[in-house]
Amino acid sequence: MVARRVLAFLAALFAAALVAGCAKTVSGQGSFAEGQGGTTTSPTSSDDSPSESPSESSSESESPSESSSSGGDDTNEVCSALDKSEVEKQLGSSVTLKQSQSTGCQITASNGKSLIVAVFDFLTLSEYKKGQFKNLQVGGHPAIKTDSNIIYVARSSDPAAEGLLAAYFSGLGTGGDSIASSLLAQLLKKYAK
Repeated sequence: MVARRVLAFLAALFAAALVAGCAKTVSGQGSFAEGQGGTTTSPTSSDDSPSESPSESSSESESPSESSSSGGDDTNEVCSALDKSEVEKQLGSSVTLKQSQSTGCQITASNGKSLIVAVFDFLTLSEYKKGQFKNLQVGGHPAIKTDSNIIYVARSSDPAAEGLLAAYFSGLGTGGDSIASSLLAQLLKKYAK
């Protein structure tokens, strides 16, 4: 059960980051495929970029951050918990905050920098203390930084307690870990247990 939650989280986080980093607009019109009896096809590109991110099992990663968007707004509670002016200051340009899966916020700056932050109720920091990592403190909470540009922060002072924040920051480049830590500290103001 724990392994499934870990894999679901990593798959969702990496898929969202991959889609954000590799997204490509393709022009063209959908048309009926010959001999398929009305089945439609959509335009494809010559590269192998995924066209959709995989869906995430809501029972495994439900969070208080379910979408609360209204009026066509594509943000959620996680995006709303961030101080946009502080995010812009950290990234050095204007930013767009957009819902990423059901528990995260994709942050894209006009200067090309990007990251994803997410909030989880049922994952624990202890589950991620495997392989190569560096112990950290973020906002007074135990945290780790992995070799794959992810920072995980316990939402409580107990790393074995359920509740986790995460930031995937490969789109920030050198020094991105300090920006990611700062944004996770912002989220702790709302999501600490």
